[in-house]
Amino acid sequence: MGHPPAAVWSYTPRRIVGFLHFAAIRRKREMARDLVTGFNASRGKAQDIKRTLKDLEE
Repeated sequence: MGHPPAAVWSYTPRRIVGFLHFAAIRRKREMARDLVTGFNASRGKAQDIKRTLKDLEE
């Protein structure tokens, strides 16, 4: 995953900022998902945990 180094050297600064912006949004979404998953695992029933894992695998 990621961009090939040769391609990155040809990116404009504006394009790099755009990629970094989208990466930050994706990272925040992933952290929120991990937090919810951890919360469900610590307080949820086994059935809820299995359902969440199934949803994440799809």
